[in-house]
Amino acid sequence: MKNDKFCSCGNQDSLHLVYDFGLMPHVNNYKLKDDKGLIPKYPLRLMFCNKCKLLQLSEMPDREEIYRDYDHISSASPANTEHLKSISENINNSESNKKTILEVGCNDATLLRNLNKKFDAYGIDPAINVYQPSDEDSFSIIHDFFDLECTKKIKKVIGKPIDIIVGINVFAHNKNYTEMFKAINELLNDDGYAHIEVAYAVDTIMSANFDTIYHEHFCNYTLMSLNNIISSNGLKISDVERIPTQGGSLRIIVRKKSYSGPTSDSVEKLLKFELENNYDKLNFYLNLSHEIQRKVDEVKNLFTLKNLNKDILIVGVPARGVITANVCGFENLKNAIAFDDTPDKQGRLLPGTNIHIKHPSEIEFKKYKTACLLAWTYKENLITRLKDYGFKGDLFVPFPEPKYLKI
Repeated sequence: MKNDKFCSCGNQDSLHLVYDFGLMPHVNNYKLKDDKGLIPKYPLRLMFCNKCKLLQLSEMPDREEIYRDYDHISSASPANTEHLKSISENINNSESNKKTILEVGCNDATLLRNLNKKFDAYGIDPAINVYQPSDEDSFSIIHDFFDLECTKKIKKVIGKPIDIIVGINVFAHNKNYTEMFKAINELLNDDGYAHIEVAYAVDTIMSANFDTIYHEHFCNYTLMSLNNIISSNGLKISDVERIPTQGGSLRIIVRKKSYSGPTSDSVEKLLKFELENNYDKLNFYLNLSHEIQRKVDEVKNLFTLKNLNKDILIVGVPARGVITANVCGFENLKNAIAFDDTPDKQGRLLPGTNIHIKHPSEIEFKKYKTACLLAWTYKENLITRLKDYGFKGDLFVPFPEPKYLKI
């Protein structure tokens, strides 16, 4: 575990503490129920840099520990699969010429498999356990971390500048975030672009949705902080769009500074919005800590303390849900069970608790009268499924505002 006082942007002033969550487990450390020993926990502190305006963590577990053997599977979520397919379709329909494409953090290659074969496509991902090759695959995967050092290997494999770089919900996952943007600048064709999507701190953390804060999400971006970092590394943002995925995200188009094409007025408008709301001010983040504490207390009081001895059904175990469970004391729920569609999570324990995770077919849904929707960003889909499974009762939804729904 590395602990730095200073931001990677080069700011020599100490980072400012926004909220201290205490010791939290790595959200993808799923143990078998008969595993011996306790899983390790690490400090989880949200910090603010007054220079580049980035919300970030004070420290991060070693990246080899987190990413080489990875439990998140892109295609395990139907909603996430559809989102990745839509990005592939957009590229298929808008790019008529044969282009070279690199997907950063390609996971199980859901996006790459939906690209037209006219593209010269590649992926890079450090996880060695996620991608399962198929004879029909027309792309190559590089198993490594995406940073400036790796650009030499990428250039050797691809052999030419890259026209399109895609990164969906991966640019928050690196402590050395400046390295990732330097790598883009090094690899991108002069008239190429990067399509990047990141969780938008204004929609998540600014709303005190603290479940987005965990060790994999080292960076929590506003457009302002992204713009400061990107412009310091030979690049510029030419377009931005707010999209609803992951509880609220930014989709940005990044190009080299030398690119002479137009910049959408959406960039200036969103930057102005952030300045008007003081997202560049330290005092805003110090006040935010009180809002985070308020929501932590609400979830504890409305759900955990009311249901200590009841039969409780946990709906979905995404990474963000592990934080909710640990911050809000789910280890004290005496009769809780969880279900999740990800095969690698089934038969294991929700990290930091003794709550067993099962396949939906193993759950007697009619037995439960109270459930908690940890995977709340897929609320509509999961409510429909709960009804189909026969669940009838009270469904607690912790975010964006804690409340019960009658199902």
